[in-house]
Amino acid sequence: MSLAQANKNLKYDKRMTERNITIGEVSKEEWQKHLETLPDLASNAITFTIDGKTGSSADDNH
Repeated sequence: MSLAQANKNLKYDKRMTERNITIGEVSKEEWQKHLETLPDLASNAITFTIDGKTGSSADDNH
């Protein structure tokens, strides 16, 4: 894959948003339109908590 193709693939990458807007690669309006086209996948989310308890006896000694 060429560098140009890799950059094109990253145009809407969340990690690159601020940079792409700053350098004019993407306008704020274009970014907002892109966000509006994304599907709502909230129903696919799995909720979990991290409470430090695993239930194993090995952890009880620490």
